[in-house]
Amino acid sequence: MLQSARTAPPHRVPPTVALTGATVWNRRESYWFLIAVIVSAACWSTYPTVVPHIFAIVLLGALVFRSRRIAWWVSMLRWGVIADVETVDTALRGDRNLRLAHATGWNVQRRWYTGVVTESAVRYRAGDARGHLFVRGLPFTTGVVLAHSKQPAAAMVISDFPCDLQLDGRGRWAASFPQGFWRQASATVALYGYAIAGLTVSLGYR
Repeated sequence: MLQSARTAPPHRVPPTVALTGATVWNRRESYWFLIAVIVSAACWSTYPTVVPHIFAIVLLGALVFRSRRIAWWVSMLRWGVIADVETVDTALRGDRNLRLAHATGWNVQRRWYTGVVTESAVRYRAGDARGHLFVRGLPFTTGVVLAHSKQPAAAMVISDFPCDLQLDGRGRWAASFPQGFWRQASATVALYGYAIAGLTVSLGYR
């Protein structure tokens, strides 16, 4: 499968990638939205004019962060080449309870995991260039590694993308929504909706 998929970039990237990236749930982002709500509630009676600025800053920061990640994902898929993994060194990083994405070949499993988390240093070769990346979670096995053909030092494991991907023999990506995507998308839309409502209401009380 990997051999037949080694076609030269650029590849066609479907809009599913951008849509998934725009609506996938982000735990860190939700944390900052929660902080914005807490700080706004604390400032409401004393400094009400500050509240709209808090919501605006968090919203703008979240949108910029998402936009940059989506642009990078699209660039990596458009210009990515399948790298050859040379060595893998794995170290233990302690016990965690978190949601992990783990790749075996092209197949990505996303699930909650409780146990020992590792960090794998993966060294790869893409043409004449070599590089390395770190994979945190379960020990790296046979996941597909993509290296950016214009920046060979930059690479991603296929499990780092928010959607399920396959590359056909003609250099076209097929992207599908992962399991549970619509629940995540609904939660993300609700999160942004509450933030926008908070901004609108606070502007009305300035």
